[in-house]
Amino acid sequence: MRTLLILIGLYQSANGVFMLGAPALWYATIPGVTETGPSNPHFIRDIGLAFIAAGVGLFLGAFKSDRRTVLVASIFLGGHALLHLAELLHGTTPMDALRDIALIAVPGLLPLAALTAPERRIA
Repeated sequence: MRTLLILIGLYQSANGVFMLGAPALWYATIPGVTETGPSNPHFIRDIGLAFIAAGVGLFLGAFKSDRRTVLVASIFLGGHALLHLAELLHGTTPMDALRDIALIAVPGLLPLAALTAPERRIA
């Protein structure tokens, strides 16, 4: 479970660093983002900080075997994943659905598996 939390923490943190450091490039290169409305660099950076915080929370949860830290990190990541899944119900292309499930929903909800694993398996 530790490896899973570290990998997802890296993925989420890298996305946050990209958002924080190059919001215009992030907006232009991440598939589907340009379809959500005009770019707002300040807002992209704000959300980038949330991804970094969640990623750090997953790292801390992995290394300290702290389920509460994983839960707190999962509030943003899981909420973000559920929002994208709910939006799929309002019609989307199969490719957009596959992208959102693979890149947002799975990495956002998978850390919750660490909370359901037996105590010894998070470490």
